[in-house]
Amino acid sequence: MENSELKNSVKSVNCASCIPEKDPEEDLQAATAAAVEEAEKANWGSRAFVKLGQTIGVVELTKLEPRFERNIDKLISYHNIIYKMVDAIELQVQVVPKMLAQKKVSCNPGENPWEMLGGWLNFLGINHYTGPHAKIVMKYSKACGKISQKEALVQKRTRSHLIKRMRVYTSEESEELNETVAGLGHLLHSIDESRHQLKSANTLEKLKEKGEAYRIFVKAFDHKASAVQAAIDEVATQVSLHQHELLKFSREVSVFNDSVFNSLNEVILRLGYHIQK
Repeated sequence: MENSELKNSVKSVNCASCIPEKDPEEDLQAATAAAVEEAEKANWGSRAFVKLGQTIGVVELTKLEPRFERNIDKLISYHNIIYKMVDAIELQVQVVPKMLAQKKVSCNPGENPWEMLGGWLNFLGINHYTGPHAKIVMKYSKACGKISQKEALVQKRTRSHLIKRMRVYTSEESEELNETVAGLGHLLHSIDESRHQLKSANTLEKLKEKGEAYRIFVKAFDHKASAVQAAIDEVATQVSLHQHELLKFSREVSVFNDSVFNSLNEVILRLGYHIQK
């Protein structure tokens, strides 16, 4: 009996140790998300009442600290700058508007301008020219084919390696920032409304209910504000990373442009011509 009891106790201890502990941060995030969702549900009547009350001085108005608000504006402005920069960078490697309109940086097979030019030159060399002229056209056709392959590689690397962080910063992080800033606005309204209701409570039950609501909204606001402040604090690091990516892109595009020149120049030299500088 003693052995069986000992085994059962050991088993229960082992089972208890296997239960994963709850992550406080996950609980806080879930509570914040629920509070923001609740704040977003405020109807126009509620918002109008709070706005009117703040205008006549009945409802207290909570404002963001001016410096914090300026930093948010600067952060959003930087996101917009990087967004435009990403578009400008992709225009350096993809000149076909249709592709960028389709959110693509690489051309579809057979639609690369260099590839199409090489195909037309090949067609002319086979069907319309003979002798030395056909030889010239065919050499240029092969050069265009090589250039199209190199350009396709640069286009792929631009998104996958060269400006990867910039693209993430202007997509996922921008969406998260916009949602967080919008959440702050909703929470500010709910804080003002719940505080007014707390002060107007005339029963103990109402006092506890509105007090708990006020506490939840304030805690959610603090969590959201901390996330925004963290993004603001990371700007210096992000700027350095984006500068590094811009330099990488510039070097690679410079190498590609040199290779285009060298490919065409090689054809000219092989044909016996010389470029006068």
